[in-house]
Parts: sequence; structure tokens; C-alpha cells
Amino acid sequence: MMIRGNTARGRRARVVVGPLQRLTPMRLSPQQQSYLRRRRLADVLLGGLGLVVAALPMLVVSVGVMATMGRPVLFTQERMTQDGRVFRLRKFRSMRAVGVDDSDDDAARLVPFGRFLRASSLDELPSLWNVVRGDMSLVGPRPLTTDYYGRFSAEQFARHAVPAGLTGYAQVNGRNMLGWDDRLSLDQEYVGRVGLALDLRILLDTVTTVLGGDGVTDESGVTMADFPGPQSTVELELEGPDVEGAWVCRDREGRSILEGTVQLLEESVALLEPRLGAQGPLAEPALLDEAMLLLVSRLRAEHSVQWACLAAGAEPVEELAGVLARAGFAAPDAAVRFPTKDLPPVSTADEAPALIAFLGLPEDVFARSFPPSHDPQRRPA
Repeated sequence: MMIRGNTARGRRARVVVGPLQRLTPMRLSPQQQSYLRRRRLADVLLGGLGLVVAALPMLVVSVGVMATMGRPVLFTQERMTQDGRVFRLRKFRSMRAVGVDDSDDDAARLVPFGRFLRASSLDELPSLWNVVRGDMSLVGPRPLTTDYYGRFSAEQFARHAVPAGLTGYAQVNGRNMLGWDDRLSLDQEYVGRVGLALDLRILLDTVTTVLGGDGVTDESGVTMADFPGPQSTVELELEGPDVEGAWVCRDREGRSILEGTVQLLEESVALLEPRLGAQGPLAEPALLDEAMLLLVSRLRAEHSVQWACLAAGAEPVEELAGVLARAGFAAPDAAVRFPTKDLPPVSTADEAPALIAFLGLPEDVFARSFPPSHDPQRRPA
């Protein structure tokens, strides 16, 4: 099957489609909740003191950024903090603007002065203002961008039960050399253990980590590779796709939840033929959702797939149709818009596919954390 680009989106398109975030609210103990309230005062005092002490260094860094990269001096970006609340993180710029020197590759845009700022963590100094404002804390899971909304497993999203942090448990245990699953597992562990003793240990270990300069970049030379999504969950494990495209997602008792085949087409497009496994009809919708998420995450991680579609004429059973809808699949002629300016490859040599979904990162104009109706305590049905 040959996939070709569509020629128009249609003026009816209004709703931006994307995957629904799976939620498992983590309940903090009364002692942990009390500690976080008391810690807020320490964040304000220490963050304010840090801004005063760092005033002169920040002036020097500002001059360096202006001399090496020009304006603007600060880099701002929407990030997620406690309960998924969105705020604008402030840091010193460390990269040339996109398009300078005809490159949009992060490693190529990172200038020597920017590497120094990242290695020394001086680029983080403006984030002290976010700490004082209450956007984040001195210690907590590092705030991630809003365009990862819909890629977390339910257990991974539990990292947002506490405020984001300037430094965190994952940052002192490998920093950016950690794989995503390991990094988010450490964040989940931190949430379960949050308290004074652990926070003090992290702050002390942060000094050693920064002075040592370890783990600033990953193997590709960038600060943090894109998050493709989970490769496994507590309840599920994905096998494949193998050389013939076959894959199966099983629960921890070895029972098939979701299975099927996938064919990789040109232009980063995958043709899917999913079906419920033997245990699928009995599985909760949330478990089926996570099974589909694992498949999509594997395709992003191993094959850089940007679009996925179902063959023309495919008619998924009701349970599977619901899974696909919650994963962001829509009919090519539906009144929807995908979170990218690229046209969806909805036309084939013979007829349009039944459903299609965009698997890449949403572009800036589309990136956001939650739909207006989002309730952080509500688990999707």
C-alpha cells in the first residue's frame, strides 16, 4: 500500500485530536501533605536568597548570552508541575535560534558557552524566580514539557502528585544519562518517599553532581532526548514488533491483552492491524489503553514513526474502537485537526485508510497539557 499526502484539511476541522492522558492519582499521606506545606516557606526564603546572591553572576551570564547568541537572553517554555498545572519555566538560553546556520538539530545549535552554562547549571538560575512564585520547588521531579501530554503511562503520570523541582532524585542518580523509564521510575519513587531527609540528601548530592559535571548530556550530545513513551508498565509487557511485524501485549500472567501486526511504510508511516487478545474482551478499558500506548511508544522509540493508520475498510470491534479513539485515532474525513502543520497521509493508491493518528510531538501552536475538561483526579473510563 502506498501512502500519499492529502491535499486539504477541510474547513470543518475545529477539534485538535490527540491521545488521552491515563491517570492514576497518587495519594500523599497526611504527613507528606503537611511537609509540603511547610516546605513552601523554605522554598520562598531560600529561592529569594538565591536570587539576591546570584544577581551578579546572572548579570555576567546575561552579557555572555548576548555576546554569543544575541537576544532574547532568557528561554521560556511551558512546563507541567503539580497536578499537571502549566507554568512558564525561565532559563538562560544555551542554543542558537532554530534556523540559524540552516540547522534545527539541538546538538548543532548548542554553542560552547551554552554547554558551559548547562554543565555548571548556571542556565537554571532564572528558575529560582519560578521557585519563589510557587511554580515549582527546590526539590522535586524535573518539570517536563506540555507536548508529552498523552505519552505517560498512568503510573508515570503520578510524578505530578508533587511540585516540580529545580533538582530531583533522578538528577542525582544519573541525570540525563538515564533512560526515560529509569528516570520516571525514580520520580515515582521520590513521590512515594518525599520528606525532609530525602530532600536534604538530594540537595547535598546535587552539589556533588554539578561540581562533577556528570550526566549533563546523553549519548547523542543533547541535554535530553525526546520522550517516546513507556516501554513497559507494572501490569503489561510488549513483545515485538518482530521482523514480520507481529506484536503482542501481555499482562504479567502471560495473557494476551492486545495483539496484531504492523507494516512500516515510507515517510515514517505505520499501517496497523490491531485486534483484541484472548484476555482483551475481559480487560478494563484503562488496561487496553495502556497496551495501545506501549505499541505506539515502541514505534516512536525504535522506528521514529510519525503517523499510524488502519487499513481501508477496517472495522474494529466496539472495545477496540474506543481504545483507538482515546489514543488519538480519527477518520480522515472527520471534522478534526491533528497537532501538526504537516498534512496527514490519508490517501492511498486505492482508498483512504479507516483511521489515522499523529504520533509525533505536537508543534508549539498545538502543544498544551490538558483539555479544558481535564480533572486530575478522574481516571478515563
